Amino acid sequence: MSRISVKSVGLTLFTVVCAVVAAYFGQPLIHGNDTAVNVIVTVYSILAGFLVAIIAIIGEPSLTPPGSWRIAEGNREKTIQRLTRHKYLFYIYLVSLSLVFAATLLKDKCPCVTPWIERAYLFFSVLAFGLSLSLPGALMRMQQERVDYLIESRRSRRKAEKD
Repeated sequence: MSRISVKSVGLTLFTVVCAVVAAYFGQPLIHGNDTAVNVIVTVYSILAGFLVAIIAIIGEPSLTPPGSWRIAEGNREKTIQRLTRHKYLFYIYLVSLSLVFAATLLKDKCPCVTPWIERAYLFFSVLAFGLSLSLPGALMRMQQERVDYLIESRRSRRKAEKD
């Protein structure tokens, strides 16, 4: 069973609150602002592609730490948790983009619904942005763990050769 980080939960709740505030107060700023909408679409399209690459790298079996099957087994749960978090972040990117698309399609047909769709895509966009801030740190920790495993594997191998 995995431990839930109080810090992570707190940061996630803070991000959700920021997203709600941004959606409510930011909607008048985004309404009819095609430049801002294009920025959102461009940024989340790029981030979605980047995240797919990250998911592919994290899930690559050949990057499993060297050693016994027990080491690989122990690392599997952590890898699955990382992949799951990134998968949900990817879905949030797609929801943001889908809502922008829906708002664009409905702005002339259903003008009374458009502000609510705009609030929804602002909410998901700010939420995705806040959650994406942890990506560089997560990638760095992952690479550091892989380097540490490699160093430890070489130490163990060297020690075994001396004995």
